[in-house]
Amino acid sequence: MINYLYIFPEIIITSALCFIIVLDLFLPSRLKYISYYLIQFSLIFCAYYIYSHFNYLDSNVSELYNTGIFSNIFKIFILLSLVIIFYYTSVFLNYFNIYKTEYFLITIFGLLGMMIMISSENLLLLYLGIELLSLSLYSVIAFNRNSLFSSEAAVKYYILGAISSGFLLFGISLIYGLTGSLSFNEIFIYITSLNISSSIDSVEIIGLLFALIFILISLSFKFGAAPFHMWIPDVYHGSIITTTLLLSTIPKIAVFVIFIKLLGIVFSGLFLFWSDMVIILSILSILIGNIIAISQTNIKRMLAYSTIANIGFILLGLSVGSAIAYKAAMFYTLTYVITTIAVFGLLSQLVYKSKPVENISDLSGLNSSNPFLAFLLMVILLSYIGIPPLLGFHAKLFIIQSLVESNNIPLSIFAVLMTVIGSFYYLRVIKVIYFDELKDELLITSKLYFTGAYVIGLMLLGLFPDILGQLSQYSISNLFNT
Repeated sequence: MINYLYIFPEIIITSALCFIIVLDLFLPSRLKYISYYLIQFSLIFCAYYIYSHFNYLDSNVSELYNTGIFSNIFKIFILLSLVIIFYYTSVFLNYFNIYKTEYFLITIFGLLGMMIMISSENLLLLYLGIELLSLSLYSVIAFNRNSLFSSEAAVKYYILGAISSGFLLFGISLIYGLTGSLSFNEIFIYITSLNISSSIDSVEIIGLLFALIFILISLSFKFGAAPFHMWIPDVYHGSIITTTLLLSTIPKIAVFVIFIKLLGIVFSGLFLFWSDMVIILSILSILIGNIIAISQTNIKRMLAYSTIANIGFILLGLSVGSAIAYKAAMFYTLTYVITTIAVFGLLSQLVYKSKPVENISDLSGLNSSNPFLAFLLMVILLSYIGIPPLLGFHAKLFIIQSLVESNNIPLSIFAVLMTVIGSFYYLRVIKVIYFDELKDELLITSKLYFTGAYVIGLMLLGLFPDILGQLSQYSISNLFNT
């Protein structure tokens, strides 16, 4: 008999989703908040269930669906991150009277897709998870029907996403044709059985490289790495700010997990080939992200290009191909997500002339009207730059250390130089906040107690980076021991 308990977290989310969809149909408008609280409770309960059944889930690893420690750590992180994102989203949507329970329910479908992506041990199951996530994101991007920018962003993302899915399917079909399997483990065994050095010109090797290129192109699009980044600035700009918050955080975690499993395990035998590809992607991402961000006046577009640059740093760690570098890349990914939730969450609570904050100039003289708010935003931006002892400093330091230890000195120098260049556009925002004249005072849609506590937590993680460091070490070591 099949044991379904190892997919119980997914069953919890799916059951809650079905129940809340039906319940919400019968709730009057004044009681719609009940659905919101049920969604939040379901996410927290699911995270608690995974945490309390860590050993049990790890002992029931399937060849198709992995529920090991590595997968569970990321699932808990995504669930708790989504709780915070939903809090900011609820405040934002209620303030502007565009609250719809459907927004949260559609996002839960995307959550299921991410959980499938993280645990998948089969290329077809991976594709199912990616498409479930993508279809969810298409809908939430177009959520604001009164905005032409939102509709344009959704159409752009849909068209490019369809092309990306085509690339992924073509790569998967090549893999299946060459290896006769879609299982991660069987593909890994097939590749390691090949004598790469002596048969580099063989049909199998060339075919595998073509397949890998197509899969990398698709995943780079989902990750937002240059030169497949063209959708990010327009989609971030066109979406409402809480959708931008969603897009820029937890989907990146899911794609990072796929990168590390495919490159670090499945295609590890082709390291000599994919390492150079990933280095090119990382260099282009860091260059394009940091340089174009300098000229941006819209804060969402600036943070979009900042995202591209940060993706480049993550890819730098992945390109090294060692356990230490994977740990550094995971640390950087978690740091990026935590910091990005803070900055977009804070911006989502600000209103300028009865509209959400859009331009950097909207923050002019913020310190004059609200010094505490200005301080919180400054701390977040300094963490992005990598100023010690904030968390962002340790993230960039670990990436550069992994490059130095692998004798990639030119790349480490490049990373340091681009960090300096990239600090300009963050410092410009701080300059606007503290030194420009106050125009119209910003309104705050809710109390800043939660955001203040969150930023203090961010500062404490910077003072004690070993918390995230040990978590990264623990999860990576479990991934490569299985």
